[in-house]
Amino acid sequence: MTRFDRRDVLTAVGSGLTALLAGCQGAGDATNTTVSTATSTTLATTAPSETETESDAETTSGTPTPEELKRRARAFVGLLADGSFEEAHGRFDSTAAEQISTQRLEQVWTGLEGQIGAFRTFTALEVSEQNRYRVVTGVAEFERGRREVVLYFGSEAIGGFQIRRVAEEWSSPAYADQSAFTERTVSLRATDACTLEGTLTLPMGVERVPGVVLVHGSGPVDRDGTSGPNKVYKDLAWGLASRGVAVLRYQKRTVACDVNLAEITIDEVVTNDALAAVAALRGTDLVADGDAVVTGHSLGGTLTPRIAARDGNLAGVAMLAPLARSASDAILDQNRHLVELDGTVTDAEREQLNNARHIAEQIRGLDFPDDEVVHLGGDEYWRTLAEYDHLKTARNLELPRLLLFGERDYQVTVEDDLPLWKDALGGESNVTFRRYDRLNHLFMPGSGKPNTEEYFERNHVAERVVADLAEFAADATGVAIGGSGGTATTTE
Repeated sequence: MTRFDRRDVLTAVGSGLTALLAGCQGAGDATNTTVSTATSTTLATTAPSETETESDAETTSGTPTPEELKRRARAFVGLLADGSFEEAHGRFDSTAAEQISTQRLEQVWTGLEGQIGAFRTFTALEVSEQNRYRVVTGVAEFERGRREVVLYFGSEAIGGFQIRRVAEEWSSPAYADQSAFTERTVSLRATDACTLEGTLTLPMGVERVPGVVLVHGSGPVDRDGTSGPNKVYKDLAWGLASRGVAVLRYQKRTVACDVNLAEITIDEVVTNDALAAVAALRGTDLVADGDAVVTGHSLGGTLTPRIAARDGNLAGVAMLAPLARSASDAILDQNRHLVELDGTVTDAEREQLNNARHIAEQIRGLDFPDDEVVHLGGDEYWRTLAEYDHLKTARNLELPRLLLFGERDYQVTVEDDLPLWKDALGGESNVTFRRYDRLNHLFMPGSGKPNTEEYFERNHVAERVVADLAEFAADATGVAIGGSGGTATTTE
């Protein structure tokens, strides 16, 4: 069971910046961050340390019964639902009250309702014990989704509070044929003290195949690209392997290693580990040295040309939703889209947008101390990203390049980013642009105005994207592929 202490600061769902070019993050909790992200899975204050005595968990009349704790939990959530944020805040103990202000509590709750609709019920309550705390866990139902609410009770006061996504199981996409491939684990060396676990998905019954390395988007992304019940990179790996393409996906360094985000560069976050993954892919019997293709998603797509330039022997690169605008512009535009979704801007949303504007200005001017982490990294991260000319680097490549865009993507858009890429690469004979109607940033189908909440609704990467990537890998390498599925594409 997860343990908390007073040093932990967990970020809030829907209360702060949208994760810049979120590559499917959402599998775990973010801790000790200076900026909260809309795709984080956890909200809240912290639970007390183990140094507190047993008597701290008792009321003056003795330990409250489970039913009494459930009543208190319902009352607290009811205050939030009624908009009585000051009264709800008054139920925190002194430490919790100091860490979460009344305004912060209101921002979190109204932001959540802005994403998934009005609150309806709070049910399925259970009581347990953790670190001398009595813990009540229940499910809050909203119009368009649900969240697990966790309350840590000390004496009469609430010492900890979390809102997190309800865990759901991933299911295999219909286009994946599990009899057509096998998987095995590999290890990539990231630093002297840390290795990254990866998964090789290998077609069976063949002697030579194209190989693909999947490169993550921004933030702490696992090898599967987990977002709630969805696993974007696992969908891609199983779909491509079913069509005769070997795939290597791996844990991102910021998930697997203890890293100093204030000092890390974009090469340490992305490039170096991607090159190690390419070397590991080439070490398999099925993939020849010249038959490797790097496929990057989101920020990973933006950095794919850098990976190719450093490697020098790739067969091709595929860029899924690669950012062309500056990171600072994207941060502001993404947050503006989210706060304006319902046609109104609340005070909490206005604060969120002001926060995004401040962060964008800091990043644009590298205006923060050397030891400070702003959004995704420190000054070294943002400096090295600013120094990287992604458009020029992509233009200077001589290998085949495939750029894919979803028309419902609000993070990397066909209106703002695709034209910049076309201006840079449109005259190249071995560059292909494809755009897909109804697909979002995760290349999953949907309808209506795109938002972060849909990333956590059960879905799969569209089969037409898998088919196009498999065809590109075969064409770039000159290696014929077999496997199941059609080859339907949407091409400009």
